[in-house]
Amino acid sequence: MTRTLLLATALAFFCKAALAGMPTEETVTCPVGGEEFTVVGTLSCSTMGRTMSFKPVSSCDFVTRLPICPSNGLPLYQEFSDQQVDRLEGLLDSEEYQEIAALSPWRRAYRISVFLEGSGTPTGFNLLLNGYWYDEAFLGEAEALDDLLAEAATERSRAPAADRPFLDAILAYALFRAGRTQDAEAMLNTARSATDIPDFLDAYIDRIEACVANPEADGCAPDAPLDF
Repeated sequence: MTRTLLLATALAFFCKAALAGMPTEETVTCPVGGEEFTVVGTLSCSTMGRTMSFKPVSSCDFVTRLPICPSNGLPLYQEFSDQQVDRLEGLLDSEEYQEIAALSPWRRAYRISVFLEGSGTPTGFNLLLNGYWYDEAFLGEAEALDDLLAEAATERSRAPAADRPFLDAILAYALFRAGRTQDAEAMLNTARSATDIPDFLDAYIDRIEACVANPEADGCAPDAPLDF
């Protein structure tokens, strides 16, 4: 069964009732070249919390989040149209793709999405957010955080007002992890200035501010659970 990667909704803040994930083995066909390979899927999954990076904690963290064609390295972040496949065939044969292929998988997927659709799309933002959450090398790559910030600015403009301070807080923590303390503090001030923010977000902002003041404190690592 061909698997379509469903991008996680970036600002889904409410947890569902926990359902134990059930792993399945699924066959994926690469749209360019026709190569078949196996990934891990699931029959059920639920979100059970968040970490300091605001990454969801789920009952199916074992799944293959971004299938990658083994031979050509094409990330299958969505189901491509016939027209897009035609364009991808040309891209994969180009010198430009050699540069793209050298990037980490989520950034590679982002660059391909820009090639196909341009920048400023929800897809591009979600790909970079997932890269930040699930790729330890993300913040170490040149331009990765700047790409995320640029896409987030567009995402923020179309997000409901109630979601914007959550996005600001997530970005503030990313800036803190990248060592950009002043930018993190400015982003936290923006998040805090929103009206009627929920108690959970207020506590999250407090936690980030404490980490900025004392980066080595317990509970400041990206995978540290948010337990309030």
